[in-house]
Amino acid sequence: MKHLIVLLLVLSTPLMGCGDGPELRRLNFGRTALVTGDFDTVEQLIQEVGNTTTIEADISIFDGYVDGPHFETEDVSQPDQLTLEVEDLLRADTTAGLAQFKTAFLSCGMRGVSHHVYNGVSEDNHLVDDPTVIENLVSAANSGVNLYFSDWTYEFIERGWPDLVEWVGEEDDLDAAQRGQAGPVTARVVHEGLAAFMEIPPSSEIEIIFNQGGWAVPMEVSEEVDVLVRGDIVYDDPLSGEYKVLTDAPLVFTFQAGGGKVVYTAFHNEAQITDDARDVLRFSLTQLSSI
Repeated sequence: MKHLIVLLLVLSTPLMGCGDGPELRRLNFGRTALVTGDFDTVEQLIQEVGNTTTIEADISIFDGYVDGPHFETEDVSQPDQLTLEVEDLLRADTTAGLAQFKTAFLSCGMRGVSHHVYNGVSEDNHLVDDPTVIENLVSAANSGVNLYFSDWTYEFIERGWPDLVEWVGEEDDLDAAQRGQAGPVTARVVHEGLAAFMEIPPSSEIEIIFNQGGWAVPMEVSEEVDVLVRGDIVYDDPLSGEYKVLTDAPLVFTFQAGGGKVVYTAFHNEAQITDDARDVLRFSLTQLSSI
């Protein structure tokens, strides 16, 4: 089994912050599955947090790449080093794959969740269209596994918890919500815990930059969902093709799924991330910690 050794942090003394953002004292993810993706480097985010924070985690890396990371990264889990595949984690006939873990991160750009590979002609839907995969994710969450989904992995939430989030586009149309436009977004911190973590008043404005278009747009959430960040965003309507403004779009949110916690973020750790966005992602990690 391949482990990301530099992330196996079981430290006895909390490390102090280095002045580069709000401080996290301690995180405990337990046994963790991390699926790599072409457009998200959540493994690097955890590694950066681990430089100033006590992290207790035993992380196994699962290869979810389509053709490899699209951003320069210090990630040590290069594709030729990985021995476990995302299919090994999600396609078990039972929850034996996910049930081994306490936390699982599914990164944007992982294979198996889109209609086509980057809008090409080859199909890439073998995981999201597999009922066993959806059943395993829901069952794992119900039994206490915490799940982190970023951007294009939204399809798992739409299939597994269809009543909790309304997305742009038709419900059964793969990739339909991938309509967000590139550019800066003035967002608002609407979660008191996040505001306290960032040391700003609730409802404060922060800057988020979507460096590429085609990100998945959540329109609204049910009462069971706790929103951390909302923003006014621009998307192209899948029916008319017209550009529209969506106010107060829930860009980062969490919800309880049985015994487990689910976190979703429309943006992720990539090359053009702002300091504000990085702080939001750092806080989102606390939502998955058992401490």
